[in-house]
Amino acid sequence: MTAAPSLRRRSLRAGGRRTHLIALPALTILLLLSGLLESQPPAQAATASVDLKTAGSYSVLATDAIASTGNTALSGNAGTSPGTAITGFPPGILAGNIHAGDGHAMAAQVDLAQAYSDAAGRGPTGTLSGDLAGRTLTAGVYKSNAALTVSTTLTLDAQNDPTAVFIFQIDAAFDTAAASSIVLANGAQASNVFWQVVGAVTLGTASSFSGNVLGFGAISIGAGTTFIGRALTTSGAITMARNIFMTEPPLNLRTAGSYSVLAGISVLNSGGTTLSGNLGVSPGTGVTGFPPGLVTGSTQRGTAESAQAQLDLQSAIDEASARQPTTALSGNLGGQTYKAGVYAAPGALTLSSSVTLNGQGNPNAVFIFQLDSTLTTSAGSSVRLINGAQPSRVFWQVDGVVQIGSSSSISGIILGQDAINVGTNSSFTGRALTRNGSVTLGSNTFTTDPEVDLGRASTYAILATTSVANTGDSSFEGDIGVSPGTSVTGFPPDVVTGTIHGGDAAAAAAQVDLAAAYKDAAARPASGTIIGDLAGRTLTSGVYKAAAALAISTTLTLDGQGNPNAIFIIQVNAAFNTGAGSSVVLTNGAQASRVYWQVAGAVSLGAASAFTGTIIGMAAISIGPGVSYLGRALTANGAVSVGTASFTSPAPTVGDLTATTAGATLSAVTLLGTQPQLATGVSSLWTIIDARGTGAAWTLSVSATTPTSAAGTVETQDRVLPVNNLSIAPGTISTGPNTDAATDITAPTLALSTSPQTLVATTGPHRGTYLLTPTYSLIIPSNAYRSNYSGAIENSPMNPYVTVLTFTIS
Repeated sequence: MTAAPSLRRRSLRAGGRRTHLIALPALTILLLLSGLLESQPPAQAATASVDLKTAGSYSVLATDAIASTGNTALSGNAGTSPGTAITGFPPGILAGNIHAGDGHAMAAQVDLAQAYSDAAGRGPTGTLSGDLAGRTLTAGVYKSNAALTVSTTLTLDAQNDPTAVFIFQIDAAFDTAAASSIVLANGAQASNVFWQVVGAVTLGTASSFSGNVLGFGAISIGAGTTFIGRALTTSGAITMARNIFMTEPPLNLRTAGSYSVLAGISVLNSGGTTLSGNLGVSPGTGVTGFPPGLVTGSTQRGTAESAQAQLDLQSAIDEASARQPTTALSGNLGGQTYKAGVYAAPGALTLSSSVTLNGQGNPNAVFIFQLDSTLTTSAGSSVRLINGAQPSRVFWQVDGVVQIGSSSSISGIILGQDAINVGTNSSFTGRALTRNGSVTLGSNTFTTDPEVDLGRASTYAILATTSVANTGDSSFEGDIGVSPGTSVTGFPPDVVTGTIHGGDAAAAAAQVDLAAAYKDAAARPASGTIIGDLAGRTLTSGVYKAAAALAISTTLTLDGQGNPNAIFIIQVNAAFNTGAGSSVVLTNGAQASRVYWQVAGAVSLGAASAFTGTIIGMAAISIGPGVSYLGRALTANGAVSVGTASFTSPAPTVGDLTATTAGATLSAVTLLGTQPQLATGVSSLWTIIDARGTGAAWTLSVSATTPTSAAGTVETQDRVLPVNNLSIAPGTISTGPNTDAATDITAPTLALSTSPQTLVATTGPHRGTYLLTPTYSLIIPSNAYRSNYSGAIENSPMNPYVTVLTFTIS
């Protein structure tokens, strides 16, 4: 006799999104290696790379000292030897480690000396002199007997050979001008560019530099300069100021970067999909399902614009496949955590649950996944970004079909060669781009940029480091805080709905999160540039960069284009001010909570102006009298002064606390009648979503009816089992994107009752999406061999035991 217990589901206040497991196809290393074996032009084949050995793990390596000011970010180690002085970390951050005069730095200096000698000893293939501005150089060894400079742009052209090596031998000083750039073209790799310099190296402010400096003197890196490579000296100190060091640069999507979805054949949508960027197809023209789908940008069907985007997509694919892999992958990525790097997979990849990409505090971290086969993710899977990792710097280069399971949460940019199928109700922070295939969508949400995570700073209307001073009768929705300073003046007479934190632990914690938010916002790749006065302009969602001071003298309009998920980030590398009576106006669904002003210089808001958004500053903020402010004024390095202003919280519309649960059909049991037996079953994915924004604790409780086997045709009496014979084991709880950590969540195995009992409980804030797949167990006692048959007694199955579960989230 067999019994097949089953459970039916009843969810109270149940709802929300389900996430799915992700399976990721991988890129094969064999193809990359075969590319390395292809014939090359003689000049390129003759130049081998310079082996840095352990020195290659450093972003900066000096003999005397390293001094950084401001928010410098390093993707590798920082080291000195024999000196020990390394200053500026923090506030600077590094994904690697600090080696101040230790054995690791000493060994790296030995390897650097060998690399320097290697580069200096190569036979030149060409000579250089003076200013390299405007020139284009192909691979080779170039010799300069005197000082060398780059005043504007120098292009290094690999001629489609990713192994091309460029070595510059400079017997004197080397410098680059402010805002100059070293451009890598046609597959040139920063890791294969070497600047062997006898004299001092000076890189101008706000410049963009590529390659490995192998120096024999001091290295000075100007404020705001971005460095793709390494600064290493065998004899001298290194100074930095607000610099960004990347070992791997992000891929350049060019015009393809404006698309949320780009296909080669067609785009097919069903349901209420929302795209924050453009929608395109080329050479095909088929686009269906818009409307009801919403496209915030433009729709390009077989146009010149989409054709150019496809060419730019191919360039990005070629660049991704040319990157040198650092790690091989295979199988299932579920449950794994990866740091920045280039990962290659020769076979199909899958994702059954959640994979975590850890930026290690560096918002410039780049993740490239090279997949030579298919990528498949399960329903409810997720790609989770933590510690500063950005979706705009995560690339999935996939040769085969991409299949995203329903209710999944995906982050990154898919660079495909075949079909991309996105399951129903999946969310996508990034882009789905394919060169040759079609893209299929179903009630999906595509967001190009995620919100800037303010963390514990999000509850503050005003947050400063030195002081907060108010004059007049102001009103504030939110907290007021200062740290490490303690001075908060002018309260009362003002009205504050939150709490005043004058140099306490809460304000200090908020400053930590604010510093991380500043780095995040500053590191976002700009989608457009702005200058001067924004008066009268209308901006759509995107990341806008201003290299100089910015102003709003009258009205600036931010247009959400009907997309409530639209993100606006304004990066200002200098001062920012608004005129008296000016205003920032939101239209067509733009939300104040999704507008961010990242400002390096002082901020001044004019009297009687109306300002919207969150200022994330690095200097003083002055708010004039009569200002109406929908947002937050937060600075990580300065004071905030306010004169008779009105602050309204920009918090988004409060969402719901919801749970989607499920029952299960338990395994059939052949009754022995001699001992208790166990019927088990695994539920489908549960999701708990706290979108209230308050951070209040929540609990999920459950009750059950008595397990009952209904009367049959032979035995006309119901059979029952004790309700506590049935238990639920919630199992591991994972998190979706933009979600508080799953710590301080209690979820033990629970024997059920007819009365409600707590199954999952939290303490402290647990906002966002939580995922679990519980297991059910039912104990069948030994005397249950007699039960209710559905037909003849002999060899007849019993009617199953059935219980109804009721879940409540509160």
